[in-house]
Amino acid sequence: MRTLVLCGLVTGCTANADQVRPPDDELFFPTGVVVAESQGVAFVANANSELRYDSGAITVLDLDSVDQVTAAWNATREIPAGDLNNDGETDCLQDPDHAETLICEEHRFIRQGAGVRIGNFATDIALQDLGSNMLRLIVPTRGDPSIAWADWDGGALNCNPSGDPNALCDDEHRLSFVQNNADLSGIPDEPFAAYADSIGEFAVVTHLTSGAVTLIDSPKNGPVQVADVLAGVFAADPATGVRGATGVVGRPSSTAGIVYVGSRSEDRIQTFTVGRPVNAAPPYLLPGNWFFLDAVGGNTGGASDTRGMAFNPDGSRLYLVNRRPPSLQVYDTSIGPTGFPRNDGLGATDICRQASTVAISGSGDAERAYVTCFQDGQLYIIDPRGNVELEDIVLVGRGPYAAAAASTRNKLFVTNFLEDTIAVIDIAPSSSTRNRVVLKLGKAAN
Repeated sequence: MRTLVLCGLVTGCTANADQVRPPDDELFFPTGVVVAESQGVAFVANANSELRYDSGAITVLDLDSVDQVTAAWNATREIPAGDLNNDGETDCLQDPDHAETLICEEHRFIRQGAGVRIGNFATDIALQDLGSNMLRLIVPTRGDPSIAWADWDGGALNCNPSGDPNALCDDEHRLSFVQNNADLSGIPDEPFAAYADSIGEFAVVTHLTSGAVTLIDSPKNGPVQVADVLAGVFAADPATGVRGATGVVGRPSSTAGIVYVGSRSEDRIQTFTVGRPVNAAPPYLLPGNWFFLDAVGGNTGGASDTRGMAFNPDGSRLYLVNRRPPSLQVYDTSIGPTGFPRNDGLGATDICRQASTVAISGSGDAERAYVTCFQDGQLYIIDPRGNVELEDIVLVGRGPYAAAAASTRNKLFVTNFLEDTIAVIDIAPSSSTRNRVVLKLGKAAN
């Protein structure tokens, strides 16, 4: 069962460090999620949005544990034995409203001591492959503002030389200033979405309320630093005065890819590449082509307030979640005769209001897009073939925020921000429980 910090309710009570330190076996306002199938783990950002603890955290989920529990549950429908909390209550139960769903305490699946603590209000996680089973996570945190980074060594995350489990990332691992120099400019407020390029050894972060885009130089061997900030990439909405850069994603490529950035206030996508001076000076952002989100499918007029963005595995399709109007748009991003992506609209379909993110799994006829619907507690499953059509709607929990696919394991992980849970959806094409929640990590009623 969860432990709440109650000292604020008691006059004269002073919380010690252990009381306000977040536990390393619980979820608390989960937002971003990314899967590293080669390592058998998923990483989850905990935003700590009600400031229950002294920091946010990155939690490490064990995918083999998820597979073992779901396989046994699907085969027998027997609730796993055990009271790992020693509180007299079972750690798992069957969902009373959905017989195919098993609900378990999340600590069964969390690698305790493998995570780290970060700033508050984390929004996203980007994954960079460093080779030799090493990974790097890039995590925007709105509370500072800062951009945290932590390296995975195959067994645990590291962002503090102390080596302590669940340690707080030190100042070197919380980027706040250009070139890590407090005498230079700080990063803009509201860092929002992140993309990391493993080949190019850089990351790009958008800023929700300023229309700015930040470039992070992230070499495999060398200092990680904010290298460049482009302000005012997008104009303000003439009706509301609101501006902002939102979704960001890179086109898969054998070389450093083209980065696509969406806007909160404009109906267009701006592309970037990264320039590297020959004198080893810091890299910089190079604005490239841009294209309007013109009407495609059944929509009329341009589409703005772009949120989730994702490519299919070979980079030939770009999926965009837009809130005005609520739509999923699909673009042909295959390489054209000029040597650049075509960026031509293929189709669109209506989706839920207040959609947050989109994840892609499968290829060919099995390719599907999964859209999280924050307001409605649903996951929209889209078939991109032909006219781009809605295939299914799945109830996943309160406040679904982000989704990530473990494609070889035929599972999709969805973070439920408002109930501190993660829904695991079966996406195996031939499964009897396809497109259904088969496991929920965390008991929402706690």
